[in-house]
Amino acid sequence: MTIPSEYLLGAAVLFLWLTVFVVLRTLLNKARLAIKQETLKSQLRQLPQIFAPVYVQSKHMMRMLLEHILYLTQNVNISAQQKQRLFNADTVSYFERTQMRHLASHNRFMRMNAARLLASFGTDNARKAIEKALLREKHFPTRLYLANALSDIKDARSLHALIQSLKGAHYWYRNKVNMLIASYGDALKDFMRGYYWSTDIEIRELLVDLAGVIPCVELKEYLADILHRGFGEIGKIEKQTANLPSKCCYYCVHGQIEAGKDHRQCPYRGKVANNFHCWRYRTLVTSLSPAVSYHRLMVRAAETLERFYPDELDCEYYLEHVDKDIQSIAVRSLGHSSHERNVRTLLFYLERDETAQAARAGLRLLLNSHPQYMPQMIEAFRNSDGVLHNRLAEVLSSRIEYVLTKLLGYEHDFAAGVVNELITMGRVSELIEFLKRNRNKELEAKLVEIIRFRLSDSEVLARECGLFLPDHLLQELGISRISPPAKKREEKLDRKMVRRLYVMLSFAVVFFPLLYILKYYDRLGAMPFVQHLKYFVLNFNINFAYYAMAVNAIYLGLLFLSKLNIRRASRLWELKGMTMLFKPRMLPSVSIIAPAYNEEMTIIESANSLLNLKYPDYELVVVNDGSKDNTLRTLIEHFDLKKTDFSYQERLKHYPIRGIYTNPAIPRLIVVDKENGGKADTLNAGINVASKEYFCGIDADSLLESDALLKIASLTLDYGVETPALGGNVFPINGCKVDKGKIEKIGVPRNWLARLQMVEYLRAFMCGRLGWDYLNSLLIISGAFGLFRKERVVAAGGYLTSSGQYQKDTVGEDMELVVRISRLMREKKLKYRISYAFNANCWTEVPEEMSSLKKQRNRWQRGLIDIMNFHRKLIFNPSYGVMGLVAMPYYLIFEMIGPLFEIQGYLMVAIAAIFGMLSVRLALLLFFASILMGIFISISSVRIAEHLNVYFSYRDTLKLLKTAILENFGPRQLFSFWRVLGFLNAMRKPQGWDKFARKGFAGSGQAGGKAA
Repeated sequence: MTIPSEYLLGAAVLFLWLTVFVVLRTLLNKARLAIKQETLKSQLRQLPQIFAPVYVQSKHMMRMLLEHILYLTQNVNISAQQKQRLFNADTVSYFERTQMRHLASHNRFMRMNAARLLASFGTDNARKAIEKALLREKHFPTRLYLANALSDIKDARSLHALIQSLKGAHYWYRNKVNMLIASYGDALKDFMRGYYWSTDIEIRELLVDLAGVIPCVELKEYLADILHRGFGEIGKIEKQTANLPSKCCYYCVHGQIEAGKDHRQCPYRGKVANNFHCWRYRTLVTSLSPAVSYHRLMVRAAETLERFYPDELDCEYYLEHVDKDIQSIAVRSLGHSSHERNVRTLLFYLERDETAQAARAGLRLLLNSHPQYMPQMIEAFRNSDGVLHNRLAEVLSSRIEYVLTKLLGYEHDFAAGVVNELITMGRVSELIEFLKRNRNKELEAKLVEIIRFRLSDSEVLARECGLFLPDHLLQELGISRISPPAKKREEKLDRKMVRRLYVMLSFAVVFFPLLYILKYYDRLGAMPFVQHLKYFVLNFNINFAYYAMAVNAIYLGLLFLSKLNIRRASRLWELKGMTMLFKPRMLPSVSIIAPAYNEEMTIIESANSLLNLKYPDYELVVVNDGSKDNTLRTLIEHFDLKKTDFSYQERLKHYPIRGIYTNPAIPRLIVVDKENGGKADTLNAGINVASKEYFCGIDADSLLESDALLKIASLTLDYGVETPALGGNVFPINGCKVDKGKIEKIGVPRNWLARLQMVEYLRAFMCGRLGWDYLNSLLIISGAFGLFRKERVVAAGGYLTSSGQYQKDTVGEDMELVVRISRLMREKKLKYRISYAFNANCWTEVPEEMSSLKKQRNRWQRGLIDIMNFHRKLIFNPSYGVMGLVAMPYYLIFEMIGPLFEIQGYLMVAIAAIFGMLSVRLALLLFFASILMGIFISISSVRIAEHLNVYFSYRDTLKLLKTAILENFGPRQLFSFWRVLGFLNAMRKPQGWDKFARKGFAGSGQAGGKAA
């Protein structure tokens, strides 16, 4: 197929014109955003005039008031009289009626926006309109915005509508709206009395949540009633659902009303049997797994009683409850009370295996708040033996300072017994930490004497002492310092994969020759060999141009989807107010996991930056991956950390943890020290220690913008389905000014190689990630900044490591985990969305040397090949939807095999140019397909990046646009060549991870040694 020269010329002119247009739009958009910002500041300065006593309303001021009504009502405390005077004007009334009509719009964005604007007025008409819209709304994220609007108005008359909206709703919605209802406070006490009789699981969950917020005798009794009737209810439910089909009236939205023990009341068929099924069936989400839901309700009720009414659980019914979860909660709750008999009760349950863990936690709580019971614990330890003796020693380890001081008095034997028991059990962290901090020489001598005697029979003690004790104590003990050997990690050569790669390589090499043979089969013997070579080179160039056109056409498609996506995402972000995002349970709790290796120079800046993010509920887990420098010591000294026997469950395999450090004064910070095992292994260790619902993986030498975590987590509100993984932007920090862990000024890198990568990153995130996100087929979330639901990651087996479930290492752990999570969700037939936040930014260092960049790209390509081989079952598999039919084949054909075609194409273009075989038409075709379309895509990505915010100055923007043009003339071809080398290296014995050394944050005056 040949394209006429006129069409080619027309297409080239069109793309040139579009490129110039996009450049102008990029520059004009910066001016538009700057003018908009100045206008906003000017208008906000005028707003105080409307509160003046002699203020005369005008159309101009009313229009300005309406434009900024949300800002005004959220930031200024307006009295009822002022509201009445401001919002009774004709203009405001007309605006209010308009927004009421918008509540019935087919566009969900208009409904959401109308709800929040009407909430700002807070009038009776606005409230009634939102209530009606709430009860008819089917889309749960929109329903949440409507419920939030009613909670902002805070009129108790809206409670009925809010409670009704819970019926048949997803747990995702109920969990958040329960807290919105709880915000009404004391107004609920009388109102909720009419709901105590309800058997609906939604109402029961609401009452349990309210009991944890509003102190009330009736709610306390309700919690006890839930627990007392629990197993009867579960038995009834199990009996009712024992032989029911998966689709029947019992599980239908139309069968919510009971009509006897074995019947439901259907609005269409009247009284029908539970197992009845008709074409109107629609699943009622609250009816799925009803016994599991009720058990979850019982556990939440018990936990609420433990927190607020612990004495209620201090009875035989709960302490000997047949449900082990509730029994453990009851035993642990004894530690919240100051009764002396609770010590004896906890000691009794400490001896029983099934309650030992709960009793241990209860005793520690009791001793921390009531240390006067220590003599009883000492006496119990002296009189115990066997397993109780061991467990008491564990409990006493939480008061190790008190115990060890007894070494100097008449209770020396007791203290020595506790120390010996702890050494026998291998729990020596507290002893080591005490020795490091102790200044009493006499006490030190006593403890060293005990330890020296036990060194020969306790390998754990000898190892921990050799690793962590200072040199003068090692000298007293007569042992040498232990330096843990660095473990060299290498990818194992998969010979089956290598054979597949040879097949792919052979296919890529013979593909174009085979095309030529098929096309000119009848002429093979009719033309001389040289003529065939000439025809082959020309045909190769034409086919290569079509290939490049196909690749860039896909990018153009993704670019179009990115444009649609960023409009949708920006509107959703603008609809979210800070007051909404910081309400209880609105956003998930997050553990930030920061792997650190040789970060001594930058770790404090990074930690302080991550400890000062704008987010309602998060913790920071810094995992030191066996650093060879003073990274760990720097953290310990700066934050005054102490080594503790931190309790965690090892659900994922990883290299051994040496110690966990905390400071009660900084509860958000946890520092984990472990043996060197690589980033994936380090993240698995952090996941085990993390306690929040989601975790955010971030490099310790990367910087998050203060609201980045808020923006990425807010995506969980947008779709009403589970979001097991979320990603954000990662941009080069090279060229930015950093001061004390905060980016003071964003700049384009001075280094030309880093500037090329800036354009690459913009194209990858603004074009690729946004486009794939729109198709719900996003398969890559950068390892430098990603948010993952902890339970889904654990269920998928965590990050891929040789010590984990799959016994395999990979250098592409970020993409591999996302693919595995997507695969798991598809195989379980669960609705999900892996999404991307276009405005959540993380800044990290990129290589500035050619050799370092080459190593990085080599590693990325090997990682991609490894992932495609490991998950080859998904490719072209319709069972996995768009991911299997579109996304995975794209990465196979264009990202994995594509560079092999591209390098051959560039070689043939060079041969044709050298021997004068390039005609004007062919040259124009190649220029249009491989250069001009690429320039347009890169420049459009720069334009999309500044859709809402101005990141760069005019000068820096022009530099980026210039780089976006020049990168197509050499650098992109070079990067393709490096990817081919990565493909070939994947077929040979692995050479290791090829990490590059980082220089540290520019402008911070510090230099790090991170390798990644």
